Amino acid sequence: MKIDAQHDFGTRECPGCACEVPANSNRCPICGYAFPARAGLQRGLPWIVAGLLALLLLPLLLSLAAR
Repeated sequence: MKIDAQHDFGTRECPGCACEVPANSNRCPICGYAFPARAGLQRGLPWIVAGLLALLLLPLLLSLAAR
């Protein structure tokens, strides 16, 4: 994947020093605060959605099978 160095990702506020930091930074250049990774929830989200859909559709499928 090619990354465009000129692309503006916006900014976010550092909770350690309240400085505006580029949104694609992993660490604040002023105080050194390390932003937590977001991959955990994003990796499990499809499984959560699939589980909820199965729970919602299970009664419908059972009622159709009983006919």
